[in-house]
Amino acid sequence: MTPAVQTRPEPLGTAEAPPRIFVHAFGCQMNAHEGERLLGLARDLGYQEALAPEEADLILLHTCAVRDHAVQRILGEVGRLAAVKRSRPGTKIGLTGCVAQAEGAALLERARPLDFVVGTRAVGRLPQILRRVAAGERVVDVGEGAYLEVAAPVRGGPVCAYVTAVEGCDKFCTFCIVPYTRGREYSRPAARILEEVAGLARQGYREVTLLGQTVNAYGRKGAGRGEGEVSFAELLRRVAAVEGIARVRFLTSHPSHLGDDVIAAMAEVPEVCEHLAMPLQSGSDRVLAAMRRGYTVAEYRDRVERLRRAVSGVALRSDFIVGFPGEEAADFERTLEVVRELRFAAIYAFKYSPRPHTKALALGDPVPEAVKAERLERLLALQRSIAAEEAQALVGSRQEVLVEEAGEGWCEGRSRTNRRIRVAAEAAPGSLLSVRVTGVERGRLVAAETTP
Repeated sequence: MTPAVQTRPEPLGTAEAPPRIFVHAFGCQMNAHEGERLLGLARDLGYQEALAPEEADLILLHTCAVRDHAVQRILGEVGRLAAVKRSRPGTKIGLTGCVAQAEGAALLERARPLDFVVGTRAVGRLPQILRRVAAGERVVDVGEGAYLEVAAPVRGGPVCAYVTAVEGCDKFCTFCIVPYTRGREYSRPAARILEEVAGLARQGYREVTLLGQTVNAYGRKGAGRGEGEVSFAELLRRVAAVEGIARVRFLTSHPSHLGDDVIAAMAEVPEVCEHLAMPLQSGSDRVLAAMRRGYTVAEYRDRVERLRRAVSGVALRSDFIVGFPGEEAADFERTLEVVRELRFAAIYAFKYSPRPHTKALALGDPVPEAVKAERLERLLALQRSIAAEEAQALVGSRQEVLVEEAGEGWCEGRSRTNRRIRVAAEAAPGSLLSVRVTGVERGRLVAAETTP
């Protein structure tokens, strides 16, 4: 996949009566950033952003297909928006993202209010598609296309920004639909990433998060893979060196690509935060093999131990699936054991749901829903207790907070380890504060500003 450099398209509407767009992005941080990119593309087409779907001439639902629940939620949202179309004749509704790519033309049959469906690799053709829709055509485009470089995404805030480093995935885990909806792994050229980061710094952004389904696979060479000019570790160092950038984060990482060079960059580069999102998915080697994750629990543990030896105070976030086909009670107990042992700062955990195109689909869905629900609640309860203990242990400690929002007598932001902290002091967004944690309120740290 090669990048498509966006030229400014011919605007729709007129300057006197510009059309308005509402974008609702479902799912992960990558989807949130793609929502920002869609808004940027729409702005170049002459659209203004609407604050609610009821005010929009065009409603875009940017979708996630990782779980069946997410798909059903999106279809429910389309049904709800049918009332908007009835009350505002001429409003168009479109689906983009992974559900669009996976379901294609079937969506127009399942959701009659939809006017168009655009897959993950067809977004570059959105200007032409919108013109066809405006002429009264219902359109489906889930064909191939190049990665679209959007000149000016509409960011969600003035302090922290997402930057895509890797698109697609080559792992083909048996439960995961992403390689089928987003295509093969593609590393954006380092020069484009650095150009985007430098532009953000000039606008006053202080923190960037590099994104990818397997972001630390950036730059791998080989047949069928995109080619970054540098390794991921080198990319981290170059991004951190951009003047004005105070913090660099990245997600999500695959354990197989957490090499010593990446660990060294985290340990040696002050701007790279002590926080890593690295899914384990199960504490059972048997289940990991069935998932085709490519590592054992012992190998994951070894990477965590090497990371923690090198990077003092690093916070680790992980993901888990419960109820994968064939998961037995003993397998789940091993998951609980590894969570107790490794003490993650946070986890995202979900019940397994069969996804189209995936290898696991042939395994059926034999774990009863009630068993999945019980296991999920046990796992989340365990993590809540660990998180509460870890938060309490931070009381009295000093933390660096990057302020993201502020009000009279308070400000709030995140620590280097990605913990939200509310500070009893006034400071402008973008400020870096040294604070002392004074307590925990409803799971959030509270603090007072200290002098250096």
